[in-house]
Amino acid sequence: MNGEALWNYVISGLSSSEEEIQTGLWFTASSRDGRLYVDRAIYNSPSSDLSMKRIISKKDFLFVHSYYDRLVNGETGVRREVSRKSRNSAYIFALVENYSINEDE
Repeated sequence: MNGEALWNYVISGLSSSEEEIQTGLWFTASSRDGRLYVDRAIYNSPSSDLSMKRIISKKDFLFVHSYYDRLVNGETGVRREVSRKSRNSAYIFALVENYSINEDE
């Protein structure tokens, strides 16, 4: 699924409820009014150590998504390269993985 379609799929999937997703640490993802948010987990632990809810912009999501295939194909240094340009890369990679797997369900 291309980045734009996946963004729309994630936004619509999270619009009715929050979801806890694991990156190693757990975090809560939600959307409201076409915006994507991440925050600390409520029900699962260990939780990410976010001090406050973050907005993930569509631009940031699409940027990180553009690296996803390189990451899953085992290219070394991809995670580090992306994390230098996006402080939300771990959350976005987890969302991409979670929603890419679930898109056929």
